[in-house]
Amino acid sequence: MTTAAVNIPIGGFKDVYDVAEVDRALQELATSANDALKSTYEKMIKAGGTRLTVKPSGIPAMETLYDELPNFAKVLDDVKKHIALCASSNDCLELPPMLLLGEPGIGKTYFGRRLSQLLSTGFGLCPMSSMTAGWVISGA
Repeated sequence: MTTAAVNIPIGGFKDVYDVAEVDRALQELATSANDALKSTYEKMIKAGGTRLTVKPSGIPAMETLYDELPNFAKVLDDVKKHIALCASSNDCLELPPMLLLGEPGIGKTYFGRRLSQLLSTGFGLCPMSSMTAGWVISGA
């Protein structure tokens, strides 16, 4: 009898900004400061500076993805390097933002969904046709 390997991601936390520094910046804002900036600082304080992180419990088998999506082999090679680095350290998995360009129907969305399944994480789609701010894709 064979059993399938269970890959449960390992969770952790990472500080992405210092709430006290954001609060200090908010207090130092001039009364004539932009309302949007003030609102952003207030949201940052409310959300807190710590974020949930995940890392794979091991290096997942990626051969199926290479077979399913041969046109994404170079991207998968890059992802594999990041996963290997993460697996050999105490760091969480941080993939740089990817911009997948191509004609409709070549598998960009499918690739993203399959990659998120492989990594046991969520998937979010940002349609570029309605994008107005570049920082949205970088997660800032």
